Amino acid sequence: MTNQTRRRFLAGAAGVAAGLAGCSSGRRAPPDPVTPSGAEPDRDSPYTAVYDATIESVAFVGTAGGGGGSGFVYDDYVVTNQHVVGDADQVDVRFERGDWREAGVTATDVYADLAVLSTDIPDYARPLSFVDSVPPVGTEVLALGSPFGLESSVSTGIISGKNRALASPSGFSIPNTVQTDAGLDPGNSGGPLVTMDNEVTGIAVAGAGTSVGFAVSPLLARRVLPELIETGTYSHPFLGISLLPVTPIIAEANDLPETRGIYVVEVLDSGPTDQTLRGADGETTVDGRTVPTGGDTLIELAGNAIDSNADLGTTLALELSPGDRVDATVIRDGERVDIRVPIGSRPPPEQ
Repeated sequence: MTNQTRRRFLAGAAGVAAGLAGCSSGRRAPPDPVTPSGAEPDRDSPYTAVYDATIESVAFVGTAGGGGGSGFVYDDYVVTNQHVVGDADQVDVRFERGDWREAGVTATDVYADLAVLSTDIPDYARPLSFVDSVPPVGTEVLALGSPFGLESSVSTGIISGKNRALASPSGFSIPNTVQTDAGLDPGNSGGPLVTMDNEVTGIAVAGAGTSVGFAVSPLLARRVLPELIETGTYSHPFLGISLLPVTPIIAEANDLPETRGIYVVEVLDSGPTDQTLRGADGETTVDGRTVPTGGDTLIELAGNAIDSNADLGTTLALELSPGDRVDATVIRDGERVDIRVPIGSRPPPEQ
C-alpha cells in the first residue's frame, strides 16, 4: 500500500515537472540577461523636483516605546509634534541618508502641539523655511514623512481649507490650522507640508479621514518656535472665558441682531483679574432647550471681526500677547458697546 502510494506520487511529480519544463525532453538555454539602462530616469515631474529639494531635510523620529513620527530641520534644530515625543527626554532620529542620531527634547508646547529637538544634524540636511502667509485654498502641496514607519514617503494634494480650529487633548483648540487632502497617516505627524516653492506651509498634526488632514499653521509655528528655542517655554494669550458659538437659538434668546460672534457664558477665575467681559447671569427656554442669557456677545477684537470661535482663536494666537489690553466690541443688553479687554496668560496644561 505504501509502495503504491509512493509510486503514484513520484509519477505525478514527474508529470508536473514535465509540464513546468514545457514538455521538452532537451535542455533549454537560459534567458538572456537584462542590462540596466544607462539613461537617467525622467525627473521632469514638478513633484519630483520638490521632493528632491526637501526630502533630505526630513527625518524619522522614533521613541523608546516603539512609536514614531516625522520631523524636519528648522534653524539648526529638528521640529516635530509634542504628541510624537510625549514625555520623553530623548528620542532617536534617522535622516534621509541613513544617519541615526540621538536627539534631546529641548522644549515642547502641548497647546500648539510642537516640540524642538537638539541633535547633530548632517550637513546635507538643510533647514527649511516657513511661508510668509498661508497660500490660497487650492494651492498644491506635498506631505513628507514616515507614514506607518515608511520613511521618505510623499503624498500630494491641495490646501483644502484655512483657519480651522482643531480640537486637542489639551482642552484648547489648536487655532488657524491648515486643512489638506494630502494623505496624513499615523507616522506623518511632525512632518512638513510643503508648497511647490519648497517652503513649509504646515506641520502635519492629524488625519481625520481619507481626504481630510490638518497641519499646524506656519504662522503659529513662526511665533511659537523661536520662543521655545530661546527660552524653552511659550506663554499663550488667554481671555479667561468659557464661551459658545452664537447659534440661532442663542441669538433669539439674547435678542441679537445677527447670528454671529461668540457668546460669553462665564468669566473664569484663571483669567486676568480685571476682565471687562461679562458672563451670562440668567437663562431661558427656546424650543425646549435651556439657553444662557445676559452675557456679552463678542463681535470684534483688536480690530478683527469675530464671527466664530476660529476667528477668536486666530486673533489671540497670532496677534496678541499676555499683558496686552485691546479694543473690543460686544453686544450687551441689546446694545453695541466698545470696551477694552485685558489679555492674560493661559494656565499650564493639566497633567
